[in-house]
Parts: sequence; structure tokens; C-alpha cells
Amino acid sequence: MEALRQELLAVFDAEYRDHLRVVRDILAAGPMDSRAIGEVFRRVHSLKGAARVVERTDIETIAHTLESRLFRLLDAAETVTPEDLAAIGEAMDRIDSCMQDASDGSDDAATPQPVPPAPLPRDDGAESYVQVPVSRLDALVSVMHDVLGASARQERLWAELEDLTAAATRRAGPAGAVAVDPAAELARLTRALSALARERGRIAGQVDRAMLRLDEEVRAVTLVPAGTVFGSLAGMVRQIAREHGTGEVMVRLAGMDVRTDRRVMQALRDPVIHLLRNAIVHGQEDPARRQEAGKPAVPVLTLSVRMVGVRLLVSVADDGRGPDLEAIAARAVRQGLMAPDDPPVPETLLALVFAPGFSTRGEADRLSGRGMGLSVVAEAARTLHGSVRMEIGSPWGTVVTMAVPVSQRQRTILMVEVGDMTIGVPGRVIERLVRVRQGDIRVVDGRTYFPLNARRDPQTDAALVPLVPLAAFLGRPDAGLPVHDGAREGQEGALSVVLVAMDGVRCGFAVDQMCEVRILQISDAEAVGLDSALVPGVSWPRGDRPVFVLSPDTLLDRWRKAGATGGHLGGAPWDGPGDSPGGGTAGGNAASRRTPTVLVVDDSITTRTLQKTILQTHGYDVVLATDGVEALSMLHRSSHRIDVIVTDVEMPRMDGFALLDAVRSDPRLSSIPVVLMTSRNEEADIRRGLEGGARAYITKQGFEQGDLLDTIRGVL
Repeated sequence: MEALRQELLAVFDAEYRDHLRVVRDILAAGPMDSRAIGEVFRRVHSLKGAARVVERTDIETIAHTLESRLFRLLDAAETVTPEDLAAIGEAMDRIDSCMQDASDGSDDAATPQPVPPAPLPRDDGAESYVQVPVSRLDALVSVMHDVLGASARQERLWAELEDLTAAATRRAGPAGAVAVDPAAELARLTRALSALARERGRIAGQVDRAMLRLDEEVRAVTLVPAGTVFGSLAGMVRQIAREHGTGEVMVRLAGMDVRTDRRVMQALRDPVIHLLRNAIVHGQEDPARRQEAGKPAVPVLTLSVRMVGVRLLVSVADDGRGPDLEAIAARAVRQGLMAPDDPPVPETLLALVFAPGFSTRGEADRLSGRGMGLSVVAEAARTLHGSVRMEIGSPWGTVVTMAVPVSQRQRTILMVEVGDMTIGVPGRVIERLVRVRQGDIRVVDGRTYFPLNARRDPQTDAALVPLVPLAAFLGRPDAGLPVHDGAREGQEGALSVVLVAMDGVRCGFAVDQMCEVRILQISDAEAVGLDSALVPGVSWPRGDRPVFVLSPDTLLDRWRKAGATGGHLGGAPWDGPGDSPGGGTAGGNAASRRTPTVLVVDDSITTRTLQKTILQTHGYDVVLATDGVEALSMLHRSSHRIDVIVTDVEMPRMDGFALLDAVRSDPRLSSIPVVLMTSRNEEADIRRGLEGGARAYITKQGFEQGDLLDTIRGVL
């Protein structure tokens, strides 16, 4: 009996979710007519009966009370009031809360409970049941019939081939046994084999198409409606609004029937909750002001989900007062994200709200957070390989939209050959694919680089980019650079190089061969016993040969920890991933062998390229940043040691003086020497920089590369 009860409870769990989803969709659709009320009444009545079967008297009581109210509305043909809508929504929230309490092991689930304040998101990943539309199951059955039919035809094909082989063997018996015209027999066999080949081609095509359909249908079955994750947030929003003193708020949910990867939606749930809280806290308005603006008396929050191509768009919109651009600009100036005289471009200002620690509120509270602002939303979007943007609503309010790939299992991958392995490099970090001639490879202080010209201006001087064999990170620390294409014939060889760029760091990884770019279905690599940090995923696009998908973050991190060195062309040992940075001895000798790293900060790509080329040519490792904000982020997040900072003074968001102040005030960074470099040769600026802690000040007028090199050697 207990087993039966557990099975019924599992079925009820799926049923109640379906009823709640439909009722909430009706509420979100706007004004309710008699037909909509009738549908809600039917759903609530069915839910009451199902709750009685599984002895959930708490839910039965809530449903019965709501059912009575709905019956009166239907019987009297009354107009649905905002109070009625609020009562329906609150009842759905209470039912959802009761079910969540029960799934969390609450002993008092039989007693109706009020909605708890600001409930934390619940991980539904351990559910045993998911709802699958019957049409999807029918499609799966149809595909399986196609696969089985093709398999049966293939069996018949093999039988015909065996018959043909046996007949040919008999006719080729002892000479004279059967009078056979060899030419006629050969023609007959040729026709038969051609027919079999054509049939085999048709069957192969049918199997391929059936397998593609099967893959699509199985993938579709694993997708769930957005409402299973976001549908319960309406009650939480109303509770937050009451706690914040906003009063009633209308919550509209759109696109809750959009089906996508559950893990993607679960990862977005916390950021969505943060956006909803933020909309309540920042979007509130005085009722009189709303009335003057012609807005509804009750504030409206809209959570919408939609699919655009292969991307999932999740938006939170409010009809409040909209972004306070003046407050954002003032805060940005205080935080050094922009200069006081910078033009207040709305798009630029709205992008700044996602910077770490940015908030226009003077202090944090329990509802709005702990001063983290919207950076947590931006970080969540980046983790999912997506983006986030804020816009001014039309005709009023604010809209924040997160755009992420529909599935984290599918990614665009460049497939390359390294030894006997097929390696996948995520397309999002590939800056360029390069063919490097062996004669163009340069060795500076034992390190290998290749020249890279700018795409838009090939006549400019090429920047030098570190070059390493990818094989060195895949179990072959002594691997040389794989030179091919003519090297064996005495001609000049070449290398196939994948240029990877992340957070201002670039490195070229040489591979044996570049294959193709494909969208691959990625599985976790832990199950096959690989280094899950470097190879977090694996794919099987051809069935029998795996593609090992690399983590670009881990790859570059290990390259940095290895000293960010280059490879070798065979013979000489490579100071690569197998060696610790600086060598194996302790003390000053180890430190002296490590190549200094210079962080170049300048908003001019020309200046950055010039300085980088000069420094790399003279043996320095170089990391690039476009302004002070990016430089600070790299200094805080990078595991690679920075030995000196060379920064421009006049830059957007955060200038050189603000960067200098930030570095000097941070105990972790204060020991790094800072060199200011600017076109302004004014005594006041020079004095300000040196008094602020700069170790040197270089002017760009009459710039000589010797000045830069001598200055860096002097401060190290």
C-alpha cells in the first residue's frame, strides 16, 4: 500500500503542477471572461478531487474555498474584480507552498500555511516524473518504426547479396560443368550489384534521416515548459511587494509554455528573482504620480520567456518610473567608471549598472540585496555563455533581458586533430585560425612567437603572439610544434594555429590538423575518467570516435601558470606545462628566471599594439586591457602575476589616475609599480601622478621605445 501511495503522490505532483500552470497562464493573459472563469473553476475542482485521493486535506481545503468563490462568479455572471484575481493567485501560491513544504520533509504539511516571505529557489532536479506531451511520444514511436523498417530492409539486402554471391560461386565451378557466357554473366552480376548499391544508398539515407529525427524527438522530450521553473514566482513577488510596502502588484507571466533545457532555466531562476526584487525596490512609484502618468493603479511586473533562433530570452519588465540616468551617471563618476565630462549616453549608462558593486541605493536592505547590484545577473548570464542588457521601457518603466543559449549541452565547436585525438575548442574564444609559415616563427629569449597582422590594416606592424603546441597540455609536455606541409620535402613548412583570446590574453595553440566546425551535443566527461577541469565535456558525433571538448579558461590558466611560455621546433626542451613557473629551485634564482609580465592599459588599440610589440620583442610577457575597469578586473581575477602596470591617463570609464588610486589602496596590488604614459605633458598632471604613487611618468610626444624599456627596467 505504501508503494501505491508514493506512486499516487508522484502522479499528483505532476498533475497539480499542470493545473497551476494553466491557471497562472489565464491570470497572466489579462481580463477574465466567463469562459476563462469556467476553465479555472474546472481546474480547481479537479485539483480538489485529486487532493482528496492522496489525502492532502490542506490542498483540498484551499481548493474548496476557491471553488466556492468561482462558483458564485459563474452563477451570478459577475465581473471579475482585482480582489478576485488576487484571491485566485494567492490560492495558487498557497497550494504551491504546501507542496513545497511537503517535498522538503515538513511534518505539518497537512495544515494550510501562509506563503513564506521571499522563498529561496528549490532544486527540482531530483524529480522522478516529468510530463511529456502525447504527441511527442507518438512521434518517438513513429521514428522507431522508421528505424526498425530500415533495419529490416537492410537485413533483406544482405540476404540478397549472399544469394548473389552463392550463385556466382556455383557458376564459377569446374570448367564445362555449366555452359555460361562469361560476358553475359558479368553483365548480369554488374546489374545486380548496381541495384543492390542503389538500394543500400536509399536505406542508408532513410536510416540517417530517422536517426536525426530520433535525436530531435529525444532532445525535445527532455525539455520542460518554462512554467515549471518560473510559474511559482508570481506569489513570491506579491509577498515581496507586501513586505516592501508597495501593496498589491499585478504579475504577468508570458511564454511559460516555451520548452527548453531545465538546467538552463534552473540556473536563471536566481537571477530572475534578483531582477524581480530589483524591479519592486527601484520601480516603485507614488500612486498619485502613477495616476498623473496615466498608468494603472496597480503596478504591473511582467516576466516573459521567448525563443529566438537558438537563444532563450528571459525578460523582466516593470511599468515604474524607469532607470534614473542621472543617479546612474553620478554613481559611475564616484566609482571611477566614467569622467564627469563624459556625455551621458543612455546605452552606455545602462551598461554600467552591471559592473561589480554598482548600485544607486545608498544602502542595502533585506529585499534589495547586499550591495551586489546587478553584477550577479551579469555573471550568471556569462556563466551560461550569454549576455544581459537593460533598456528603457516603452512607454515607461524598465526592461532587463538575459539572452542565453537554449541548451548548455549544445555548443559550436572547432574540431582539431592533436596526435591520435580529436579535440574540440569552443568557438566563443577563437579569435582567428592562422596558417603560420615556419620562416615567420620568431624565438625571443628561448620563447616562440608568431607575427599577427591586424585584419583591417594588414600593412600595420604585426604583433607577436605566443605560440605553443596544444599537445603539451594533453599528456605530452615535451611535444614540439607540429610543422607540416612541405617540411619533409625540404620546402618551408607551416603550422595550423588556433588563436585563443580571453580577458585580454591571447595565445596561439598549434595543432596537427583543423577539421571542421560543428554544433555538438556535449556530455559530461567525468563519467569517462578524464581530467574534468581541462576536458569538462565529450561528444560522439561519429559514434565511435570521441571529441574531447576543452575548457578555454583552464587551458589558458595552465598556460599562465606554466610561465606563459612558447614552444619549440623540436630538439630543445620546452619550458612548458610540465615545469613550474620559475623553475625548480627556490629563492632568487627561480624568481630571476621568470619572465616579467607587463599589464598595458590603453583605450587606443594602436598604442596597445605598439607597446605590446616592443615589450614582447624584448622578452616581456604582455597582458592587455582597454581601460581601468578592465585592468582592475584582470588584476583581481587573473592567477597570473603582474610585475608592472603601464597605463594611459585619459581613458573612458576609469582613467589612469583612478586606476593608480585603486591599485595603491588595495593591499594585494599596492606593491605593483605603476608607470603613467600620456600625451599630456602638463606639470600639474605629472605631479599628481607621482604624488599619487606612480613610479614613473612617460609622455607620448617624441616617444622612443628605449624610454619605455629603460623605465620598466628601472622600476622592476
